[in-house]
Amino acid sequence: MSFPHLNDALDLIFSLSRSKVEDVLFAAGEALSFIWGEVPVTADVILETNFVSLSQATNYLTGDASLVSSNSYEKSGCEEAHSIAREEIIKKLFETLIYSSRKEERCAGTVWLVSLTMYCGRHKKILELLPQIQEALSHLLGDPNELTQDLASQGMSIVYELGDASMKEELVHALVNTLTGAARKKKAIKLMEDSEVFQEGTIGNNPTGGKLSTYKELCSLANEMGQPDLIYKFMDLANYQAALNSKRGAAFGFSKIAKQAGEALQPYLNTLIPRLVRYQHDPDKNIQDSMAHIWKLIVSDPKKAIDEHYDAIVEDLLVQSGSRLWRSREASCLALADIIQGRRYSQVCKHLRNIWTTTFRAMDDIKETVRTAGDSLCRAVSSLTIRLCDISLTSTSEANETMNIVLPYLLSEGILSKVSSVQKAAISLVMKLAKGAGPALRPHLPELVSCMLECLSSLEDQRLNYVEMHAGNAGIKTDKLETLRIAVAKDSPMWETLDICIKVVDKNSLDLLVPRLAQMIRSAVGLNTRVGVASFITLLVQKVMVDIKPFAAVLMKLLHSAVLEERSSAAKKAFASSCATVLKYASPPQAQKLIEDTTSLHSGGKNDQLSGAILIKAYLSNASDILGGYNAVVIPVIFVSRFDDDKDTSALYEELWEDIPSSERVTLTLYLPEIVSLLCDGMSLSSWAGKRKSAKAIKKLCDVLGEPLSAHYQNILKSLLKELPGRFWEGKDAILDALASLCACCHVAITAEDSCLPSVILNCVCAACSRKSKLYREAAFLCLHKVITAFRDPGFFNSVFPMLFEVSNQSAISKTKGSAELDESEGASVSLDKVLNCATSCISVAFPQDIINQKKNVVELILNSLLPEESWQVKLSSFLCIKELCLKFDNSGDSNTWPQDTAYLVEELFHLVSPKLVDSIRLVKIAQVHVAASECLLDLSKLYRDFPLSNRTEAKFEDELTELCESEKSEQAKAILKECLAILKALPGVTMTTD
Repeated sequence: MSFPHLNDALDLIFSLSRSKVEDVLFAAGEALSFIWGEVPVTADVILETNFVSLSQATNYLTGDASLVSSNSYEKSGCEEAHSIAREEIIKKLFETLIYSSRKEERCAGTVWLVSLTMYCGRHKKILELLPQIQEALSHLLGDPNELTQDLASQGMSIVYELGDASMKEELVHALVNTLTGAARKKKAIKLMEDSEVFQEGTIGNNPTGGKLSTYKELCSLANEMGQPDLIYKFMDLANYQAALNSKRGAAFGFSKIAKQAGEALQPYLNTLIPRLVRYQHDPDKNIQDSMAHIWKLIVSDPKKAIDEHYDAIVEDLLVQSGSRLWRSREASCLALADIIQGRRYSQVCKHLRNIWTTTFRAMDDIKETVRTAGDSLCRAVSSLTIRLCDISLTSTSEANETMNIVLPYLLSEGILSKVSSVQKAAISLVMKLAKGAGPALRPHLPELVSCMLECLSSLEDQRLNYVEMHAGNAGIKTDKLETLRIAVAKDSPMWETLDICIKVVDKNSLDLLVPRLAQMIRSAVGLNTRVGVASFITLLVQKVMVDIKPFAAVLMKLLHSAVLEERSSAAKKAFASSCATVLKYASPPQAQKLIEDTTSLHSGGKNDQLSGAILIKAYLSNASDILGGYNAVVIPVIFVSRFDDDKDTSALYEELWEDIPSSERVTLTLYLPEIVSLLCDGMSLSSWAGKRKSAKAIKKLCDVLGEPLSAHYQNILKSLLKELPGRFWEGKDAILDALASLCACCHVAITAEDSCLPSVILNCVCAACSRKSKLYREAAFLCLHKVITAFRDPGFFNSVFPMLFEVSNQSAISKTKGSAELDESEGASVSLDKVLNCATSCISVAFPQDIINQKKNVVELILNSLLPEESWQVKLSSFLCIKELCLKFDNSGDSNTWPQDTAYLVEELFHLVSPKLVDSIRLVKIAQVHVAASECLLDLSKLYRDFPLSNRTEAKFEDELTELCESEKSEQAKAILKECLAILKALPGVTMTTD
């Protein structure tokens, strides 16, 4: 056949290069083989037999190769034409079709190239082209078209059969490189607008719903999004897909070659096996199956192969677990999870830390499937680690070494990770390791304990912190919320791990553990952590007991300071309880120092006092036997601090006082000298709160003990009198109350020691009555009343009554001015009932003659108090004063010896005061006032009737009294009024008066 005819035939065949019909392509490939020449089929065979196609004929590469003749081309003189045709075929295949940007042309080129290699493989030109054919087929292994990829794989096996030894070795090497990702860079293909980069649907559609497969469509999308550089990312993705396809195609071709290669593969096993292990876990099922098939072909004993290449496999997987390709990361994690199961320490020791690093990194991967693979790896390596650290399953030395590798990493990188899944996995594993490690855990106790304690706060639900910050607005009590948070923390895996740590602690562990705990007392942050530190120390001391003695002084000092510095009530109590537990094992000097430091807090600020109460309560609960030796120091503090201004503090000390087994009176008597000493010290403090607290305690002491306090009154009285002068401060009235109580219970001893002391006390109190503060003045008048009543010195009347009269006049003047003109801050006036009470007590102790000498002022004081504008409380006090006055002159011996001024006083009282009493009954609608006024009127009537007067005048209020008797609703008052009326009607020697 001449070349023009061959050229026409080639043009017709090449025109089929874009056909998508596979049978047409294969038929065209056989046609090209006939044109190439040396096909072992003659025209006679085609015409005279049932020949259909070359593919159904004999194997042209092996057994029937001898049938290949030198062909008749040379005989017919057409060899030159066929030689030219061969060059055209080679040019078309290698320059146009094989590296075309169109997948149809690449597919056609692959079919025709494989056909030529298969049917004309013994031709010398084909043998010369084998390296070029191999390169082309290697390139086509990554084609997205499955037919192209499969034929390229088959073509590789054909090339292997045709090649010589060096060719075979090179081919095996190339395939191994492709499988391992070390293949050389492929020839670049120029893309056209309609070049298909992705198969349709691979990466979805564009925003408008259009297809995304060709180069033009990808460029349009990148421009529309305003990101031209996006096209490079698309092409990178396409190259990645091609590489994946290459591995799949190479695996198919390799599986065929592997049967023939035999020993030729041995040098590559160390490189190939790690890759095959990983590819068997590839997300692509096709790659998995292909690689599994190769694995079965080249590995006769999988277990032995993995054992022999274990280090290489693990190292490759660790490297690939950090690959930029998510498939590699996922496959590496799954493969690692598979091959580490059941391994011995000697096999995994040098990889264990890196495996954990890989695990935590995978668990935080951006790809969900990689994270899932990371979780699987975490379960596998956790199981391995637990087994290697369990002394019941592993030797102690290997368990120790495993702990040395894993535990520090888990504590530093796992538990402290910001990834919640990593945190949970690390905490769970640490707890399990602690359970099985036993003594192997001891070298790591300082780090483990400190980490677990810190995690109590750092891993707490942050929503609880938010709730605590807004607890006040939400109406939630902070103490209750803190208790809830602590309870949740103690139910956590961290606390369970701490319990395990307590069980393995021994004496030798304390040398490293206690300093770490001491550091945490100083610097730990977070409620749960600080409470956890205190609670752990308590449990630790209970476990080691006397072994804690060398550390007792340091711990007590730090814990005592922690109680003072802590703001949280729950944390204060926890540290106090821990301090009390350590106190049990302290030496006597150490215990004394701690208790003295604690009791000295009562004179400090609110926080110090509250801290002191919490500490003493803890001592009573946890170290009562130690505290019992220091009752003389502690009980006085408890007693005095009960009267603190702060309710929380006083309530705590009140609880402590109630816990004392003996009665209050017995306790105070037993420790009276110490209590008195403490009270005097408190009165000398610069703090007003301290003075106030001590004064309240003195009052209570006087009220409870009474006269037995007389042996110690001197120091108390001296302290009180010292504080009365000087500037006024809020709450100073407590000193007046204390002084009044002291005088009431110790008046006999005070008078017996120095008869002038009562007057000194009286003068101090009278001076206090002149202060500007209304509250303080009222307290001073109350104190004055009690002092006069206690000492009952007749001379007090002349000293006090003029001042009382003056104060009553000031009160009357202030009422006339009106409240708007008063300086309320100065409190110029004082309640008149307080003045009247003092006047009553003065009258009760006075000599009658002294009263007679002041009769005008006495009567005026009483009349002022009975004015209509005065309150009913003032009137009641006035009634008591009148009754005391009547009693004074009714029981004062023979009335016939009274001077004439006495008669004048009695007459004035009756005629001036009685009408005011009647007015009080008429105007005040209170039954109590009616009864008291009636009784007072009765006393005046009897005094007027019984006193020896030379001339009695008629009572002008008799008619009003008669009306009151008829209208009075109180039966008691009515009966008394009737009695008064009867006395008035029966008065002897009454002279009628005329108006």
